[in-house]
Amino acid sequence: MNTLYDVVIIGGGAGGLQSAIHMGRYGWKTLVIDRGKGRTFYSPVYHNLLGFPEGISGAELLMRGKKQAKKYGVEFLNKIVIDVIKDESGMFTITAQRRKEFREHSNLEISIIHTRKLVIATGIMDQHPNVPNVYHWAGYSIYYCPDCDGYELRNKRVVVVGKGDGVAKKALMLLNWTRNMTIVNVDTHSAISPNLLAQLSDYNITIYQSELKEFSGSSRDRIEKVILQDGTEIVTDLVFSSLGMYSVNSELGSKLGIKTLDNGHIIVDARTKETSVRNVWAVGDIVAHSQQVMIAMGDGAQAAIWINKSLRGDGLLPQIDLIDEEAILTTN
Repeated sequence: MNTLYDVVIIGGGAGGLQSAIHMGRYGWKTLVIDRGKGRTFYSPVYHNLLGFPEGISGAELLMRGKKQAKKYGVEFLNKIVIDVIKDESGMFTITAQRRKEFREHSNLEISIIHTRKLVIATGIMDQHPNVPNVYHWAGYSIYYCPDCDGYELRNKRVVVVGKGDGVAKKALMLLNWTRNMTIVNVDTHSAISPNLLAQLSDYNITIYQSELKEFSGSSRDRIEKVILQDGTEIVTDLVFSSLGMYSVNSELGSKLGIKTLDNGHIIVDARTKETSVRNVWAVGDIVAHSQQVMIAMGDGAQAAIWINKSLRGDGLLPQIDLIDEEAILTTN
């Protein structure tokens, strides 16, 4: 592959796919490069999306989004981007390779792609509690996002796992939904500050300071015990992890010299979603916001609107598929 695209979107999560759908509908030659199975993919169910009263899984949402984007001519490449270079003319050259487990022939490993505009939608990775088989529970009986999943905690026994003042603040936030909480501060070197301890005491929240050993339970959607390293067993229904993010996937932005916050989140123009590097946009959780799938989708749509304006401002027009036009006229 050595092709010129109008826009390449790196990352096939909710933000990237929403951008792709819009760009396809504008008629621009669009490619999504996605390594597969990002953060959204592993969410068992989203309950707070408009139009899905029974909820929808992350995997199903992404599958539908990809199918919708393909309807508008968007292309997909299941590879990992290893390098991005912007040349003196302002064009971008992207180098991508197969994921290690899919490499079969050396001549198929590397793809070189050229594009006029670039969208970075590479997201973030959660930090999970350090226990065996954590992925068995993740998203089913371990929750991470109060704005997304707080409602699922209502009137349940919940163990909140985290570090220092961060875990205390998260527990206080969760009082919207449950008053039956226990805190495990897994940072044995960082105590919770006195003012927060006083607030927790008002709600009879018990605090342990210990590393975790394991979780146990009879089903995937119910952790029944949190077991600490000293053997202490805490009876519960669910676990809430406030360990924070493991990493912000902004390495590609750094290669291009894009400005970021100290924690790695890419800084964008609030209106256009363009970064500090011209013709590069960023959308989704890689941008600092509430980490909500619907906000990522809004980012993607907003970026696409301004990418279209930018391409038109460059004096370009998308190619029109006359066969499709005739088919549309016939059916209407």
